[in-house]
Amino acid sequence: MDQGRCPAGEAAVQDVQQNRDLLDSGLTTEMIRAILPYLCGPAQIHPPRECVTPETAALLSGHVERIQARIDRLARNRSRLAAHLAAVRPGGSG
Repeated sequence: MDQGRCPAGEAAVQDVQQNRDLLDSGLTTEMIRAILPYLCGPAQIHPPRECVTPETAALLSGHVERIQARIDRLARNRSRLAAHLAAVRPGGSG
């Protein structure tokens, strides 16, 4: 076994978990298929610049924008809920 490499079974489990995480993040199977050859680890994507087609870049860019919009909505909702809780709790403290 190579130094620093997972046993085959463990590597397969990590691959499945990585794909599950990508799906959970909202990536479509089409997007995952496009970036799969460039996944270098659980949190790393290292595609050679010449391998990133304009279509793949557009897919990923659009997804980043959708994630940011969700983050912004969640942050607004969190602030509103925190303000509501502060107003209805005894003493008004958060």
